Amino acid sequence: RLSSYSSPGVPDGVYDAQDFMLGAGMVIFQPATAKVVVVYDSAMKYWFLPKGRKDVNETLEEAVLREAYEESGYRAQFLPLYIPTNAPTPAEQRQHYPVPNTEPFFMSIHRWYGRRSPQEPGSLGGEYFVSWYIGQIPEDAIWEANTGMADEKGYRAYLLTREEARQKLRGTLAERLVERAYQLLEGSIRIQEKFR
Repeated sequence: RLSSYSSPGVPDGVYDAQDFMLGAGMVIFQPATAKVVVVYDSAMKYWFLPKGRKDVNETLEEAVLREAYEESGYRAQFLPLYIPTNAPTPAEQRQHYPVPNTEPFFMSIHRWYGRRSPQEPGSLGGEYFVSWYIGQIPEDAIWEANTGMADEKGYRAYLLTREEARQKLRGTLAERLVERAYQLLEGSIRIQEKFR
């Protein structure tokens, strides 16, 4: 049985390289204001969080920082938090209390459907595995325009309060991601206060 934050488990299986894609997305906080970055696509008229596919030979961590910048116009950095993870802590860092980390806090799986050219890998469709991270920008962060691909020129990022973000993202996976990220941020603040 999985936590209440997760969907039911999926059956064991394997995926050939042509049948899956790896991607990364980020919830970006501005800790000084407790606001979150949400992007608006003026062409498609919808709100979203930055995410995208990993390039060949790129790590997921490199991919998420690149995608966060391209789609939001902000140069985010990872925000170490007390994220409950199943990744082991290296022996030299093990302590008797939790250690902040920058591991993914969520994983989403999306089905994609076939492409037009049947000769290309992925022509039958496949699974898109997205690792979600939490990032941060400083209080004096400057938004940069035209940082994305040609089809992303209509993107504009906004710093929103928790409630504003929930309203803009209502009913989407992004709403769940933002809410969970806020819970982890608040929990981390409480843990840090205990250790002071």
